[in-house]
Amino acid sequence: MLFCDIAEYQYSKKNIESFPHASMGSCFCDPMAQVKPVQFRAQVPRDVDFLVRALVPLKNTGKDWSLSDVATEALVDWLKKSENRQLIEEHNLLQALERRGLATSIYDEGKIN
Repeated sequence: MLFCDIAEYQYSKKNIESFPHASMGSCFCDPMAQVKPVQFRAQVPRDVDFLVRALVPLKNTGKDWSLSDVATEALVDWLKKSENRQLIEEHNLLQALERRGLATSIYDEGKIN
């Protein structure tokens, strides 16, 4: 479950253009401001839960990994999949993100194709 009003809308060109807050100043923020992460809940199979929780403390990469770090990395990888990148471009979701006063560096290595 994503705790964000954007989850209440279907991702279609029509709905992206008609967000109720899109024309109001209340949804825009300073792009340089630190954005507070949102809570994202998911249910996973027990085997995945066990393996992830067992692996997190074993990762020795010079930083302490948290479940949030693992989930974020997995979700970013999922967003980078070609079929998802194509949908993001087709439905102008990066522009919708900008209209909300947000930005992403997920696709900095190249333009979405």
